[in-house]
Amino acid sequence: MNLEGSKETISISFDFFKSKKVQNILLVVLLLLTIFVGAYIRVQSLPNLKDSTTGDYTPLALDPYYFLRVSETLIANDGNLPETDIMRYPALNAPWTSELIPHSTVLIYKIIKIFNPDASVRFANVINPVIFFILGLIAFFFLVYVLTKSKWIALVSSAILTVIPPYLYRTLAGFSDHESIGMFGFFLAILFFSMGMLYLEKRKVTSIKSILIGLISGLATAFSIVSWGGGAKFLFMILPLAFIIIWLTKKEKNKLNYIYLYTTWIIGTLIGALIFGQEISSILKSYMIASTSILTFFNLGYIFLDFISSKYKLLEKRFFKHKKLIIAAVTITIGAIFYQIFAGDFFSLSKVILDRIISPFGTARIAVTVAENKQPYLVDWINQIGTFIFYAFLLGCLIVGKKISNGIKEKKLRPLFTFSFAFLIFGILYSRISSASFLNGENFWSSALILLSFLVFAVSSIYIYIKSEWEIDSRWVLIAVWMIPMLLAVRSAIRVFFAIVPFVSFMVPLALFEVGKFARRNKDDLIRLVSYLVFGVLIVGIVLSAFGFYTSTLNQAKSQSPSYHQDWQNSMSWVRENTPEGSIFLHWWDYGYWVQTGGERPTVTDGGHYNEFWDHLIARYVLTTPYPETAKSFMKSQKVSYLLIDPTDMGKYSAYSSIGDDKEVSDRASQIPTLLSNPSETQETKEGTKRLYRGGAYLDSDVMVEQEGKKVFLPKGKAIISGIIINNLNQSYSQPIGIFIYNNEQYQAPLRYLSNENDNFDFKTGVNATVYLYPNVNGQNLDKDGAAMYLSEKTMDSLVVQLYLMKDSGKRYPELTLVHESGAYPFNFYYNGFRGPIRIWEVNRDAMTDIVEREEFTRKSGEYGEFDDLEFTR
Repeated sequence: MNLEGSKETISISFDFFKSKKVQNILLVVLLLLTIFVGAYIRVQSLPNLKDSTTGDYTPLALDPYYFLRVSETLIANDGNLPETDIMRYPALNAPWTSELIPHSTVLIYKIIKIFNPDASVRFANVINPVIFFILGLIAFFFLVYVLTKSKWIALVSSAILTVIPPYLYRTLAGFSDHESIGMFGFFLAILFFSMGMLYLEKRKVTSIKSILIGLISGLATAFSIVSWGGGAKFLFMILPLAFIIIWLTKKEKNKLNYIYLYTTWIIGTLIGALIFGQEISSILKSYMIASTSILTFFNLGYIFLDFISSKYKLLEKRFFKHKKLIIAAVTITIGAIFYQIFAGDFFSLSKVILDRIISPFGTARIAVTVAENKQPYLVDWINQIGTFIFYAFLLGCLIVGKKISNGIKEKKLRPLFTFSFAFLIFGILYSRISSASFLNGENFWSSALILLSFLVFAVSSIYIYIKSEWEIDSRWVLIAVWMIPMLLAVRSAIRVFFAIVPFVSFMVPLALFEVGKFARRNKDDLIRLVSYLVFGVLIVGIVLSAFGFYTSTLNQAKSQSPSYHQDWQNSMSWVRENTPEGSIFLHWWDYGYWVQTGGERPTVTDGGHYNEFWDHLIARYVLTTPYPETAKSFMKSQKVSYLLIDPTDMGKYSAYSSIGDDKEVSDRASQIPTLLSNPSETQETKEGTKRLYRGGAYLDSDVMVEQEGKKVFLPKGKAIISGIIINNLNQSYSQPIGIFIYNNEQYQAPLRYLSNENDNFDFKTGVNATVYLYPNVNGQNLDKDGAAMYLSEKTMDSLVVQLYLMKDSGKRYPELTLVHESGAYPFNFYYNGFRGPIRIWEVNRDAMTDIVEREEFTRKSGEYGEFDDLEFTR
């Protein structure tokens, strides 16, 4: 009786949960719980986001400070912005941003004020990304639901996205940049476009409805553009490609409504751009006729010609089987003419597209030196999401290829497509495995693999298309086309991981549910057993990964604090209180938004790179220059009042020196390595203390040394400075000896100069380089001479070294007076890297009587090193 009662209870329970009403209630509860968990994690950083000098909230990263200042300006001016932004690039009258994020902060601020009159705009600013994370998560849930028709895949995808680590930082409270709102816009645009395409497929739709759906999709796309322009560029790869594949694989019926939808999507995008204050020409150039979005207007021409030729039977019957090829050729020809006239060189377009596949962010100096634009390797991606999730994602991608192949009527051709699709995926992902791999993303074989994978896929797809009818479920087309740009983005830049992660979160549960479905339907006992085994492994792996992600993201969120740390907060408080309003600050571009928003002073450059040429000018003629007159001329020409150097500029030397190099990339690119002394290797001698400093860096210039009476040539980029030997002789020093390695041979040679915090020594002979000694914090001990910088001939006379390290001991910059130092310690030291105070110098331009102002230093463009031969002194 008890057993039967238990069975009955279990049966009732199963029946209860089979009820659609119960499932929907459970779904809503779990979705709300997912949203709550995501928001809870993301507000854990709030207690850390306080400016100690103002007591108000402060953003987490660099760029959010700019958007905060724009929001504050909007509120101060009743929702309007002045004609130009006087805080940015003062000599150029820089415009304000047209992005939506500052306006969204103002709206959030006004809503919060209703409930809390004491709330500040800075609180609205830091909470902004959490609000748009929630909205984006809801949009993502519905997008996955529309593409899969499964509310449970949508729920699991949303849950993974909530806790997966790479999606955390840019949606965290305080990271009030455009990514969080941008992903909301991105999901909305794909959602509405997909709904429109699927709606046309399933129903008889009037032309009015098709136009309305297209306009809504276009407005959503425009919203994505003004939310995050970088993310929106993916849309113009995804949506046009999805449309043309669906057009080519669908029957002739109802195609006029597809034309209405696609055309009004473009029109809606342009109308939406106008509504949001964008210029049509800018939208066309950046999003619709760019190299990666060239399909946008190609599609338009193709579908019109295809429709007209079918309706009016313009082609003779003998050409009819080649109809699509002929129309494509005509479209390309007409498009090429228009592109050549209005856009650029059509014949170089294919090369640009290929270059973008291999190096999506290009190879420009500034682009490649920005840390977040660094091209990652596959191992970097796997490390971020975990090995199990990566391979579950890969399985999901392969399943998508198999699903598409099911639409091929000629069954014997299905394996060909499945193989070529898999080869494409592996070619994209595994062509850049790691720096040590045979496929390192840089060599011939890496480029050959990725290009070959595209070629094989294209050729096989075209062959199959010619040989067989192809009726694909549009959902799988939309999923596959979303996939390809995401896979390419994996190899583009570290910061793009953020945009890829939603697709990863989608593919993992898709793989789970499809494997489960396959196991349930398969009649072969062995295959079913293996499938259920894989299904079980996926369930366990996803659950364990999710719990691991939750713990990791929660701890990360709690530990996050502003990069605008206390030293910067104190420095900018000093700037606000001790410098005249309107005083122009000069520094490397990284700190522009902090000075503008925190210090409330204009800067010559900032992270917006409104004029990238000035980044080169500052790098070449200020920070790395060995000629003081060029730096003074630049400061005088730009009306600079203060120069600021942050201690991290020592570590960034390799980045800005490469930007400051000449055309041949030969005279400035360098680095400033530190070599460390291990106390256990210190030797006491009759003369004093002998210390060995170990480290390593490639030489930035050729060096000639003498070894056993013979001259030895050490070439740059191949020979290494690997050590330095110095004797401490009772408050003085012996001449330092450099240890060089070339071709596995060691060479020793004296180095000419030695400096520390207080003294400079010139030994008159030796390799033209300087050793800079400074303290090393080793555990609880401060080793006074424990660290040594190797300053090569290229770096030792640079402004940043002479002013920051040497304290202008050579009196090269008497017109600059050190007026502020902010840091826990007023001296330089080594502790897991170089550390020191923020230093600010006041610039006395009136004292620069012999310095010439050069209008060239305010030009918007020029060549690398173009101004070297100008006169800078009278």
